[in-house]
Amino acid sequence: MIFAIVVVIGVTIILYRWLVKDKFISLFKDNHFPKKLIVYTIEMIVVVVLLMLMSGTPNGTIYQKLVHMTSFTNVRLQYFFIIISVILAPIVEEFHFRGLIFTYVKKTNNLITALIISSLFFGLAHSLFNPFIFITHAIVAIFIGLARNKSNGIITSIIMHMIWNLLIFLMIL
Repeated sequence: MIFAIVVVIGVTIILYRWLVKDKFISLFKDNHFPKKLIVYTIEMIVVVVLLMLMSGTPNGTIYQKLVHMTSFTNVRLQYFFIIISVILAPIVEEFHFRGLIFTYVKKTNNLITALIISSLFFGLAHSLFNPFIFITHAIVAIFIGLARNKSNGIITSIIMHMIWNLLIFLMIL
């Protein structure tokens, strides 16, 4: 799993350098956090809560939900899965979807096109066969993309993505 993460990050960095023609580290420079980012985060949280309430949550104890969610019966593996999902996955995914795809499409087209394309890819990456999950992820990706654009860096989108994943776990548990 670690090897796969390293490969994805490596390929993303190479593609970023090739397509965007800028150093990958530039995503971490000039990050600023205007007040509008708080609004995007609150809107994203409201959307997540409403969508989760509309879909319902699984029944059972916390342990049963973790086993069902992770397919792991080992408690350590379950918590490792949660840590990976809340911390590592958002970093890797944001490098790819907002770092590479969003930045490249915005550079070659415009903001709206970048938001739509990166959000559609984000939704597809999370669910190709479940329309509800696809739409939910695409909507959240729009908020994260707006934050990426407003902050001019990747840090805000990583933090929002971490909040999103944490909210999902909290709603399920």
